[in-house]
Amino acid sequence: MGSDTETEKKRTPVALAPIAKPLAGKKLSKRTLKLVRRASEAKCLKRGVKEVVKSIRRGSKGLCVIAGNISPIDVITHLPILCEEANVPYIYVTSKELISLEQRGLHWA
Repeated sequence: MGSDTETEKKRTPVALAPIAKPLAGKKLSKRTLKLVRRASEAKCLKRGVKEVVKSIRRGSKGLCVIAGNISPIDVITHLPILCEEANVPYIYVTSKELISLEQRGLHWA
């Protein structure tokens, strides 16, 4: 019965922010989170808004992965603008929990 509650959690829709565009599809999301895991293993991952903003302003290049279910939304509204000005590609994924799992090296279905 424990697995039934887990599948129900996976099926419940995530409340996405209205600015979460471009949102990664299922396949692209899986590939992006695999990239997050590799970056985490290589110790070249910036976590959190303050670190990411600092890195972008210093001129670092890379991919900015933003969770689409962040609340309050004001925390991340300036990130896409910074990324566009610095020519850094960015993408939204559906859940911050999935990013968290990949940073720790855990797998998701």
